[in-house]
Amino acid sequence: MSEEKIISIESLDKALSMMLQNIMRMVPERDQQDVALQRLLAFRLRIDGESATREYLMRKIRDMIQCRYNGRLYDFVKDDHFSAACAPPPPKQTDPPETA
Repeated sequence: MSEEKIISIESLDKALSMMLQNIMRMVPERDQQDVALQRLLAFRLRIDGESATREYLMRKIRDMIQCRYNGRLYDFVKDDHFSAACAPPPPKQTDPPETA
């Protein structure tokens, strides 16, 4: 893997660094110092932009809370099988209500 593909948190430009700091404020306190999570969010920030990254993170944190997942946020975000394991089942197809 070339070094160009690895996003170094320390080498982010000032604007991306500030955006990453703002996004990290959304992260639960126990995971705020997780360097792997910071790198993952820096990657998403660079690729998707700030608003999409915020929406993604809020959705993942909400899913983590609903699933009562107690591990690292990074592991929950990185591995889709954690979030898929506790996803609600799709609604059952029922007959439409009768009309008058």
